[in-house]
Amino acid sequence: MMDEVFSLDILYADEYVPEQLYQLVRNGLCSQLDARLHELSNSIEYLTALTWHGQEQFSLLMVAALNGYDDIVRVLLTHCNSTRQIELRGQVILYDAKLVKGVTALYCACYRGHFTVAKTLIELGQANVKQNALDYPYYSLFTHATIMNRQDIVHFLLENKYTDVNETKSNDCNESTALILAAYRGYTSLVKYLIENGADVNYSDRNTTLRGSTAVMCATLWGHLDVLRLLYNAGANINIRHNTGDTLLMTAVKNKYYSIVSFLLEQSINDTVDDLEFAACSLFDISSSIEQMNVVFDLLRVALQQRQLLQIPKICIQPKDIYDYQQECQTIEELDRIKGDRNRIFIETLLIRERIYSSQKNITIMQPLNDYGDQLAYKKEFDKCLNVYIYIFNSYQQMATNTNLARFVWLFCKMLTENRIISIHRFIQVCYLTFELTESKYMDLTMCNALFLVIITTKILEQKDITKEEQTLIYSWIRDLCRHRLTTLDGKTLLHLCVDTNTNFRLDFRPRDTITHIKFPNEFGLRLLLTCGNRWLDLDAIESSFGNTPLHIICERNRDQKIIKLLLNFGSHMDCVNKDGKIPLDYVNDKEIKALFTTKSTPDRLKCLCARIIVNKRLNIGTSSALTSSLKKFVFLHDSLRIQYNFN
Repeated sequence: MMDEVFSLDILYADEYVPEQLYQLVRNGLCSQLDARLHELSNSIEYLTALTWHGQEQFSLLMVAALNGYDDIVRVLLTHCNSTRQIELRGQVILYDAKLVKGVTALYCACYRGHFTVAKTLIELGQANVKQNALDYPYYSLFTHATIMNRQDIVHFLLENKYTDVNETKSNDCNESTALILAAYRGYTSLVKYLIENGADVNYSDRNTTLRGSTAVMCATLWGHLDVLRLLYNAGANINIRHNTGDTLLMTAVKNKYYSIVSFLLEQSINDTVDDLEFAACSLFDISSSIEQMNVVFDLLRVALQQRQLLQIPKICIQPKDIYDYQQECQTIEELDRIKGDRNRIFIETLLIRERIYSSQKNITIMQPLNDYGDQLAYKKEFDKCLNVYIYIFNSYQQMATNTNLARFVWLFCKMLTENRIISIHRFIQVCYLTFELTESKYMDLTMCNALFLVIITTKILEQKDITKEEQTLIYSWIRDLCRHRLTTLDGKTLLHLCVDTNTNFRLDFRPRDTITHIKFPNEFGLRLLLTCGNRWLDLDAIESSFGNTPLHIICERNRDQKIIKLLLNFGSHMDCVNKDGKIPLDYVNDKEIKALFTTKSTPDRLKCLCARIIVNKRLNIGTSSALTSSLKKFVFLHDSLRIQYNFN
């Protein structure tokens, strides 16, 4: 049978159909397109397909929408009114030469400004106006157009009632309306239009960062004065607060939006005069410029004017030495007298902060005070600085807020560097603050700072003219410190920390000023601890991580002969076993250090061997009445498995 012969034109006919249809649509040839589609038996396949043209990918309906061919769109919908054609998503350059993925024909029509076509797609083709683009999954056409500041699209959707100005929100967790999105970006004209079309100016979205955000808050946060003015004139609620408790005025001041500050003051938008005063103070710190200082001064002047106008006197705090016994200015005349005096204006802001927030036990006032104390230290006014730091510490304690002694350690090191005499009585006053820090979760930090003070003590004892009474005060504090038997969360004692090189890493508050005076392991600090507190210190205490005693640590990590000798002379047990089954001597290679161990013969080596036999045989000594608690503990020191015995 003769093979059937096909024409090459027929064989490749289907291959050229997509391009033919594309050219017909692109050139707006409506009649020819309609005729060609009627000729095709499978026209729907072509109408519901996406084809690539360069970096873009679109359907025939998208091509018609991009070019604004309403008659072509109607022809295409006549041949295929399937939602499949309407909802096809392509990849198209819509604006600013940006390629947007996942857009429909409706997006194409709207972003090219072809609203007649868009109306046809919605009303004839039932296009979904809530559809999002894949590149912007949380935004419908309306909210996306708002973000892009396309007022023409927003106008089209609202005028034709295709969307609701308040009900249409972003699909993310914030659920933002178009007004909030426009206010956030400062789109003044669009905000005005949305307000005119009934946008709810007081709607609060679910912004998790701000705990709910209104358009007014967004405008204030981002410094959009014109938007804020529109919202205010439209009746937006201005008595709102940020999640930090800040009013609009405080928010504007903190972000240095001076034009908004002026506007709010003109409208008298502040809950109290205190808000204005505190907002002004938040602008000023140690590093503020002269311009900022002048702004703060002007704001404080306005606040005093309002106080006089409303007859609201200040209830000032009692004069304090940390503020040089200065008091807040009560009148404009008093304030004018300090104009240009940077230090005095800074103290004025500190006084105001404390008056407003001290009764509320608000830690907001603490950072400026810390900065003030630091400034005094850098100016070498150490006595004043110490007064400020002690005051801050006591304030934190009264507020039941965690604090530590790191700043005191830094201050005393600064004084040592400057060869300043450290007052023993003031130093001891600080040392005893250690015992007020009792929270267990911060005990590691408390112990390290206490140990740093012990090291500083060794330097202070070298001061000339130190009296016996002052020496007694120092020794008494160290005895009290040892009597507390402090341990870190992993079981380290002061002795562990004192011989451990890793303690150097705990010296992390301004270490450049402290490491020249405080280093570990520290022989002098260890000697002072052992001399004053030997009766309370356990030289054979075992930390929980590796089962090491202080002697293990110094032998393993540093091998300082003087410290090893010191521990041995005070009675550290040489035969204690850690979790690796090693005694301190196992870490030593130095012949001289080994010789130190051989000179120490107590406790009897035979006694240690007996203890090891007991633990190796796992003999139960916990219930034995024949062994004293001290003997039970002695056995425990030789057990690498660390079985917990009852020592009582």
